Amino acid sequence: MSGAPLHADVRFWRDDALPGVEARSSTYTKKAFRTHTHRECIVSLVESGGTRFSLEGAHHTARAGQMVVIGAGLPHACNPDPETGISYRLLAFAPGWLAGAAPDNRAPRFPQPVLDDPELYAAWRELHEAYAWGAPSADKQALLMACLRGLVSRHGEAAALPRGEGNPAALNPAIAQVRAHLEATPGRFEPLDELARRAGLSPHHFLRVFKAATGLPPHAFQLQQAIEHAKTLLAGGMPISQAALDAGFADQSHFSRCFREFTGATPRQYLTSRPCDAWPCGSAQACPAPVPA
Repeated sequence: MSGAPLHADVRFWRDDALPGVEARSSTYTKKAFRTHTHRECIVSLVESGGTRFSLEGAHHTARAGQMVVIGAGLPHACNPDPETGISYRLLAFAPGWLAGAAPDNRAPRFPQPVLDDPELYAAWRELHEAYAWGAPSADKQALLMACLRGLVSRHGEAAALPRGEGNPAALNPAIAQVRAHLEATPGRFEPLDELARRAGLSPHHFLRVFKAATGLPPHAFQLQQAIEHAKTLLAGGMPISQAALDAGFADQSHFSRCFREFTGATPRQYLTSRPCDAWPCGSAQACPAPVPA
């Protein structure tokens, strides 16, 4: 199983005044992620290198200067090109932020996940720098809403919610019921036989239809929910050892390994969030050294 290198350059920034929004910067030279999902929508800005990934059955390539947009709940694994590695900036935001920027107050879909839009790229980069350099919350919110409106108006498409994006009613009702149960009880790992019983299906049939509906096998889905719960706890300042226990991991080394596989970062990297010392940043200035893993 892959996992982010322990000393990969990964940094996170959050602002308590803007819940559900997170910025990160990452550099990887080898495979760092297993297939995973996000509760949030994400916009990535590829700064150097590139990535190849699959999304909703299609294969994509993104290179420096391009944006990648992935909706909430869509399975993917944007690993670095083995020949070039990748450095990117990422903004993650709860779907409600995206819906608030749409004319019909409904989060749109993005039929093309890889975008060539230098003007929009520059706007999102400015938003990311506002997080990295500790801009006032009001400035960050204004930039975020402008970026979201630009993204929606230029590249969004009003449509029914795609598979896995907060739309359990579109699933097989039995699978939707099990999925809702797992999302409500993160860290309570249940065996395949028990989950199949809940759905009224044979284990083999349940495994097949659950993966088809969610993009992940049941155990991986449960790990994903546990890690998402742990991220919430760590973002709130909970110590790593307690977050691991609350997320259902008795073994902290197992927790750290799973956390890296799903997030591309160590729990310590995620726990630590520090802005730079000045705003705005000059283009010639470098961000501070990453926090040791």
